[in-house]
Amino acid sequence: MTVKRAKFTPWPVALALIAWLCLPDPAAALRVNFASQGDSDRLTFSFDSGSLPENSVRRTGPRELRVQLPATIWDTEPRPGTKDMPGKLVEAIRSDDEGVLITTKTDAFGFISLPTPGRPEFVLQIFRDPIGARWRPPSEAAQAPRPTAEPAEAAEPTSEAVPVQGSGPAETQLPPESGVPADRRPFFAVPYSVRTEVAPPGDVAVSDEAPVPSVPDASGAQVPAPVAASPERTGEYPASSALRFRAQNRTADEVKFAELAGPFSGGAQVVDASPIPGSDGSMVGGHVAPPPGAVQIDPGFREQTQESDGFQAVPGDPSHQEGMAGDLAAPPAVVQGAPPPVLSPEEAAQVAEQGPAVTVEPLAQEAPAPEALPEPESETPASIRERELAEQVQDAQSLMFSGKLGEALPLFEDILRQPEVPLDIREETLYAVADIKKQLYGHDLSGHFGEIAQAFIEAMNANLQSTRVPSSLLNLGLLNLQVNNFPEAKAYFKVLQDNYPDDDNIPSISYYWGEYYYRRGEYLKAADQFQYLIQTYPEHQLAKPASYYLAQSLNRTGFVEQAYQIVDYIDKRWPDYYMENMEFLRLAGGVEMALEKWAQAKDHFFTYYNLNPESEGADVVLARIGDIYLHLGEKDAAKQIYERTVLEFPTKEGGLVASMRLAEEGIYDDPSMMDMVSVFDRPYNLRPERIYQQIVEQFPDSPLAPVAQLKLAMWYAFNRQYPEALGAAQDLIEKYPSSPLVARARSLGDSVFALAVPGMVAEERFGRVVRYWETYDFIGQEDTKVDDAVILQVALSYSRIGKPEKALELIRPYLVPEQKPGVSDEALGLAVNIYLDQLAWKEIADVVEMARTNWSLSPERLRQFEYARAMSLQNLGEASKALVMWAELAKDVKVDPAFRAYAMYYMAKSAMEEQDLRRVFVYAQEALSLLLQTRGDPEKVKDAVLMSIYATERSGRYEEALKWAREYDRYIDVGNPEWASTRFKLARIYRKAGAMDEWKQLLSDIVEKKPESLQAQLAKSALDTYELEQKAQQYAPAPR
Repeated sequence: MTVKRAKFTPWPVALALIAWLCLPDPAAALRVNFASQGDSDRLTFSFDSGSLPENSVRRTGPRELRVQLPATIWDTEPRPGTKDMPGKLVEAIRSDDEGVLITTKTDAFGFISLPTPGRPEFVLQIFRDPIGARWRPPSEAAQAPRPTAEPAEAAEPTSEAVPVQGSGPAETQLPPESGVPADRRPFFAVPYSVRTEVAPPGDVAVSDEAPVPSVPDASGAQVPAPVAASPERTGEYPASSALRFRAQNRTADEVKFAELAGPFSGGAQVVDASPIPGSDGSMVGGHVAPPPGAVQIDPGFREQTQESDGFQAVPGDPSHQEGMAGDLAAPPAVVQGAPPPVLSPEEAAQVAEQGPAVTVEPLAQEAPAPEALPEPESETPASIRERELAEQVQDAQSLMFSGKLGEALPLFEDILRQPEVPLDIREETLYAVADIKKQLYGHDLSGHFGEIAQAFIEAMNANLQSTRVPSSLLNLGLLNLQVNNFPEAKAYFKVLQDNYPDDDNIPSISYYWGEYYYRRGEYLKAADQFQYLIQTYPEHQLAKPASYYLAQSLNRTGFVEQAYQIVDYIDKRWPDYYMENMEFLRLAGGVEMALEKWAQAKDHFFTYYNLNPESEGADVVLARIGDIYLHLGEKDAAKQIYERTVLEFPTKEGGLVASMRLAEEGIYDDPSMMDMVSVFDRPYNLRPERIYQQIVEQFPDSPLAPVAQLKLAMWYAFNRQYPEALGAAQDLIEKYPSSPLVARARSLGDSVFALAVPGMVAEERFGRVVRYWETYDFIGQEDTKVDDAVILQVALSYSRIGKPEKALELIRPYLVPEQKPGVSDEALGLAVNIYLDQLAWKEIADVVEMARTNWSLSPERLRQFEYARAMSLQNLGEASKALVMWAELAKDVKVDPAFRAYAMYYMAKSAMEEQDLRRVFVYAQEALSLLLQTRGDPEKVKDAVLMSIYATERSGRYEEALKWAREYDRYIDVGNPEWASTRFKLARIYRKAGAMDEWKQLLSDIVEKKPESLQAQLAKSALDTYELEQKAQQYAPAPR
């Protein structure tokens, strides 16, 4: 047997190991993920090395985009190979020494480059845009004159120094494009069909040689200060020259609604203001300028500014830049704009009594500060102390800028406690303290109002000639407005308007009032303020957010046409506004959808979804797109959208809406029973009931829950499940009392009850009728479907369960002289029966007399009421009046037998009183017959038999009397209290008839069975007497 042995050769393994070690680390590989969404392509560039390298995206040709990467990128990253892409717009991707080159299938495109926060990757989205076809290389583009802002008024150099902008972009911002002129029209994701071109602004002659102020560096050399960009181009508001830095202890995304730069803004940088005399040239104090960061307009509605060091979709066109001079279209006047509220005489008197908080004089022009101060030859103790104070200020400001407000406040307060603090440092410190207190206690303004207000007043009074005074006045006015101190707020705003009429803070007053009314839900007042702002100050930075909230206010008050005008104005003047505030796309789509502008609404909604499919409102937007397809008659497309919405957002509002749409096969957001009947009557694979129950039970806080609850009640009503329908309607009323659907739920429940009552009464379920009537307070209210007939059935139910007073309470409104045909007589019949049961004879007599006098009654009804009245008179002791009525009823063979039986009975009783034995016997016999026929009162049956016995016995017809006596004996047994007396009377009749044996037997039975009764004693005595008489006759002489 030969054994083969494998020979190990080590060199191939070694070569493979060396080759593997030479390969780039796969953990640092560049990955390009591609996906198509709608009419756009999405490319994700991921770097697993843990950091995002510098990059930029620019257009280099009609159908080319270049992703610029560092020159050394391929030393650590493998190059992506050339690859054809099956995209909507992207044709191929290849790499070269400068980065990645993307070839498109068309020149009509735009693009957006967005970094992914917190991750080493960025997203490049390429979308279709006809404007992109106008692109020309920079060498071919027409060079339009670059408009510049007019020279600003002279400012105090010591407090209005130019802010130094940060050089590095924030992580959430995109790197600016490089090497691209700024005089071309940008490409925007909003479809071209919803925009109109805006005429470019006219030329503005501005000197290009204006001197640039400079500040000395630490060594004393003059360093030119960077020139601040025009405020209109940054998207910030108000201007940085008017407001200061606002201390922040939160991120930019958490900043609240319309917080202006200045004492209410954050993220600023310290700018040196003036040198300290006698120092070494180092600077302290200075002005704090607002940063170009994002400002959040409203919780849930972010407005991000990305024009300074953030994203630029493509080179900007001056005609689309805000704040530029030119022939911009005037904002539409959709409402009557109103200036900010002013002090009424009463409020002015109130403010005067309290005393003015501060007296401000207009800011005086000061001579410009010298460009540089000579550096002192040697330090003095005063300069050393000033430098130490400056360092303390810088340390505190560093803590403040990093959000450590609690640590910064004690440092600033310690500076203020030191003696002889220079005025500029004191002013800077006081404003910093005010800013920090406003931020720290912003959640409880009412509890710390005095402390915050005093801090601002002290800061302002430190230097009433400071350029910060207008912003302080604005802050004090806003602070009082936020705690509803209207007179004080108006007073501070008035001081600002009177003393600084040209200050850039003036438009903020209207904005703050509009914001205040908007938050309170007073949208018409808010609209007036926003309208006034954009009409009076159309070039101000606040005109943009004011326009947005004007459109929101109009939309929420139902002025959809006017809201559309403002939306169109925003879309034309600020085509890229949706990049700052994506909620604008939802607003625009919603307004256009309400006006049935389906194509425009669909474009806006698709843009919103494609920009961020994972945004908070993406689910609702996607469902709305499905609705638009339904309105356009494209049911298959709508179904696909709905199914995708359910798949991606199964537990969100949009997914629930889509589920309901699929179940109902249509849009029924304003459900009525008539509409839903046609829906419920279709065959379904998925029953709507399950969707409604899922929403109601699993998502009770969803805005869709009230609609689902109402539809669930309608479903039960359609399927005749009346108890469940009533319960579902009541649940809506109790769970969502402020819902506009409550009135509809009440109406539905009311209708369901009206439908259910007749069946329940027919089944004698009187208790359930009463329980529903008492449980559901929506039954029988305004515009009720519960008519008089249903109310009578409810009253009948009350009478049958032993609550006659409740029944009478319900029918009493019908027992009035004014007759309701078909209702009043039924109510009277029920009332008479109740009174008969209660033996309320007077009430019967009164109500029947009222009806006979005022109503038109049918003969049958009239006979019934005549019987009731006769019965009442009989029991009230007016037998003579009753006898006439009994006679009329007795002789009318059409009268109900039960009524005739009582009439004959009472006529027999009357004949008994007159001892008219013949009439007694006739009436008693007739009464007995009718009573037995109608199963009348057993006592009256026995009484009729007794009257027959009496009449025949008294008339000497003993045989007949004996027959009726035997008949009577059948109605009583030994246990009856009348048995002994009745048997004794019967025995007496037997004796009169000569039947002595029967007489003795009856008396013996009485003695035997009722020995303790009086009749037993009488019977025993009678038997003893009879026995003696018989014995005595033995001794009697025989007759001769």
